[in-house]
Amino acid sequence: MRCFSPVPRAVARALAAVCAALWLAACVSPAKAPVEDHSATGDAAQGGTPSGVHVVRRKDTLYSIAFRHEMDYRALAAANGIEPPYLIKPGQRIRLAEATPQPAEAAPRPSSNRPAGREAPRATPVQIAPSGLSVEAKPPPAPETASRETPSASRVTAPSSAPAAPQKPTAARPAKPAPAKPTPAKPAPPPPPASRPKTPGTAKAPAAAKPGWLRPVAAKPVRRFGAGSKGFDYELPPATRIRAATAGVVVYAGPGIGGFRHLVIVKASERHLVAYGVNVQPLLSEGDQVQAGAPVAEMQGGGKTAGRFHFEIRDGGKPVDPGPLIGA
Repeated sequence: MRCFSPVPRAVARALAAVCAALWLAACVSPAKAPVEDHSATGDAAQGGTPSGVHVVRRKDTLYSIAFRHEMDYRALAAANGIEPPYLIKPGQRIRLAEATPQPAEAAPRPSSNRPAGREAPRATPVQIAPSGLSVEAKPPPAPETASRETPSASRVTAPSSAPAAPQKPTAARPAKPAPAKPTPAKPAPPPPPASRPKTPGTAKAPAAAKPGWLRPVAAKPVRRFGAGSKGFDYELPPATRIRAATAGVVVYAGPGIGGFRHLVIVKASERHLVAYGVNVQPLLSEGDQVQAGAPVAEMQGGGKTAGRFHFEIRDGGKPVDPGPLIGA
């Protein structure tokens, strides 16, 4: 029988620690820590689009950008150095600022060598001499005065020695006064018509539209301009046709704003932009020439918002009341 020497306590403790470590390592699974990708691309990676800058998207035009931000498209173009016909491209950054547009230069008038305030010298008439040399024509001589004839002695008649019989003065007859013409009496002006008493609740007659403008639809708006509304809002039944309120050219036809799927902007003048917001496919495209009364869109059934129509007029980029222009 062999006798083993007892293991020192320190060694035993070290062995126990090593065994415990190996046992824990065998029980732990070698799973990897989850990785979350926080990278971003585009404007988000750069902190987003800076304030006061619009990044051009597909179908954007300078007119639609100015309309969206209630700016004058001419001042917006001047601030970004964009000249007519105001072409932009997707990805271009438009600074939302306004600058005074440069006025169109007037065509120079042909200069005159004549000094101001002086008339052109008049040509002196010339006469052609028989030899072919030109000489200045002398002014015609002044007409001679009639020669005074001296009365000859033979023509002088001696006065008669007999005195002439005195003539009796003729009494002047008084002139008869002309009969006075009777002045016709002026008719008295007719009495003013009696004003009719106003019946309470009587509707006012619709105001006349300005020349070149008309109502896009015959219906009355359910919401008028003011109190947060930038134009007129309508609720139209199916088959109602929306017509152009004035002539112009379509400068935008694309996605709508303010809850409308489609937006059509017509440039009526250098100052006026007319907008038609609908939820149906419009009948106009960008670049179309539009006459007043031309069809813009036709309302269709199917859906609570299909008959909604928004009409707006901008003057210098700012919304104005359409009522005085279209007579509504």
